Amino acid sequence: MPSIEEISGKYVDDKVGVEIVFPPGWSGMTMGLPEGSMATVSPGGMTAMNENSFTAMTLMTSEKMKSDMPPKSPIAQEKSTCDTPSTNPTTVGGMSATETILSCTNEDGTMIKLKTISAETTTHWIVISFMASASDYDTKIGEFDDSVKTLKIQNAMATPEQITTPPVPELIATQPVNLQSSTMQVMVEGSPVELIIQSSSQLSNFGLDEENKKLSFATVGDSDGVTVIPVGNILEGEFMVMVDGEITEDYEIIDDQGVQSLKLGYSSGSHDISISGTKVVPEFGTITVLILTVSIMSIIAVSAKSRLVQKF
Repeated sequence: MPSIEEISGKYVDDKVGVEIVFPPGWSGMTMGLPEGSMATVSPGGMTAMNENSFTAMTLMTSEKMKSDMPPKSPIAQEKSTCDTPSTNPTTVGGMSATETILSCTNEDGTMIKLKTISAETTTHWIVISFMASASDYDTKIGEFDDSVKTLKIQNAMATPEQITTPPVPELIATQPVNLQSSTMQVMVEGSPVELIIQSSSQLSNFGLDEENKKLSFATVGDSDGVTVIPVGNILEGEFMVMVDGEITEDYEIIDDQGVQSLKLGYSSGSHDISISGTKVVPEFGTITVLILTVSIMSIIAVSAKSRLVQKF
């Protein structure tokens, strides 16, 4: 059995380098997990929760070396129906993070609203989540947000961000006037991501193969062509570029303000082009949702155990 300690107020995890002040009057417990740790608090304590009204805040850490893939949920996810998560970049303690908001309906009709703030250090994933029944969410979300403002993370890293309208780097904006801008859309983890592309050619058949981590499109033009695409918003390299099935090195990577774009040159005529990477961005979004699922299930399990102990 993992060791369990009661917590409230200021909470510090020296091993991970995380510090936060939980909302006044919220208390709960912390426990070790195989991949990291979990600290959960609730207004009035964990035993105040019941099946019809529950509000909880959880700070969960997971060591990267032990959790390239997050732990699986102990309860089948089909018991809840969830909408598509809303994911946006944010900052905590001056560090880059990702905010995810999700609503789920249990099989008994109970609606749960969820909010997470996700960040990472060089060694750990950091996920702060807020869970409440729909009736309690709006009244308590302010206390959660105020607590998140106190979060301090040592050695925090920028997390991949889902950017639906990515900026055009300054170096690209100064390209010749024959480069025309257009917006192409691909689906990443079920959510649309828009890419602003500059090209001297006509583009078509634009799509992303998430499984093979490959972006592909077709070009056609009467003269030698150039296409500039912010590939870093959906793929991470090393990149492999192919034109008509042949590997080409006739491209350059432009990095401006964190936006990594690929400038590709090719001859006149029609071409089938693909760009392959090593990872689809944002993969951390999936990690966030799955770790949150484990966090929710653990909260419910601990709460149910506490109520059972009270009976006896």
